[in-house]
Amino acid sequence: MQNIIKSILEELDAMLSGHFIPYYKVSLGLAAIIALIFSLVLSHGAVFEGKIAVIDLDASNYSTELISKINTSPYIEVSEVIRSPVNPIPLVSHDRNLGVLYIPKGLEKSLKKGDQTVRLGYFADDTNDAQNAKVLQSLNEYIPELGAELSVNQVAALGLGRDGTEAVLSPMQLKTRYMFNPASASTISTIIYFVYFFSSLTYGLTSLMIIGRLKVTGMWNIALERGPLALLARTIPYALFYTTALTLITALLVNFGQLRFDGNYFAYLPSVFMTGLAFGWLGLLLSWTTNNPGEGASRMIFLIPPGFIMGGSTMAVGIMPLWTYYLSHAFPLVWLFRFFRDFAMRGRSLIDMLATYGAYIIYLSIIAFVVVMFVNRVTKSAVAS
Repeated sequence: MQNIIKSILEELDAMLSGHFIPYYKVSLGLAAIIALIFSLVLSHGAVFEGKIAVIDLDASNYSTELISKINTSPYIEVSEVIRSPVNPIPLVSHDRNLGVLYIPKGLEKSLKKGDQTVRLGYFADDTNDAQNAKVLQSLNEYIPELGAELSVNQVAALGLGRDGTEAVLSPMQLKTRYMFNPASASTISTIIYFVYFFSSLTYGLTSLMIIGRLKVTGMWNIALERGPLALLARTIPYALFYTTALTLITALLVNFGQLRFDGNYFAYLPSVFMTGLAFGWLGLLLSWTTNNPGEGASRMIFLIPPGFIMGGSTMAVGIMPLWTYYLSHAFPLVWLFRFFRDFAMRGRSLIDMLATYGAYIIYLSIIAFVVVMFVNRVTKSAVAS
């Protein structure tokens, strides 16, 4: 126990010495700065007034009226109208527009006759699927409504009542209810993910430099003599500051109405500290053969970014093959994002999450066991020589 306490105090001294990363400052300062910057940059939370171009080959009074109505609808801004056939690619190049709406010739004539369905076209710039989400949703809802307005008089002549007319015009409808983020608040997903990512980056860099620092300062052999538990304990101060920083930022976002946390934060808190331990212990393993802090920091790409990519913050988890989904749990950030979604967004209770906590404890135990094996192997080699 004495060796464990000595190791923890040595790491605190290193933080305060000015010769190593002052993580107690970096953890709090960076998390606050990232939360502030991304709260301002991503304040909309969705694409508002997404620009689209219109190719209007009909050039009629109705097509002009249709374009005007679309321009006043939510999330869409008609930036330009072209009344001749053109290639849509130049209209979306250089992020000029999100897409191009195509109105065919004979639109007004066909609608007045009512003899056939008129199909409008939309060329979506799918180089980024997310940016077209609101535009496509609005067009898919708005265009049928405008078409139904034209058919009301014709259907009403059949002698049907209001409900019957609606049933003929729209026999089946889908109404969507967003369960966990109805206002598309960016702090519930994007911003908090970036806060976690950048906070994890600084902690990952720090943990990857511990072994290199011990070797450069001549403390490596002493650290090994104290045993594997003392070495593992060196990450505890960093994990505590990591947990404190994320907790303070989360509390500020919640109190200022920028973040909804439906679950019990105290039930969620252990997962943050456990993630801090996981980062620290994996950092020890990844930097085991390094001889200086800079060499350890160069291995950051193997610790943090894979978890950010595969944790559901940048892409849907369902996109990955099943084996990739299971493999992604080798990275701590995947676990943290999973806990956050269940506790904060879905409001799950501690009882609901006991199985996940159990799996996470097994994961941490495996990492700790590997560190113990590494320490014992080096110790035995030193004794043999």
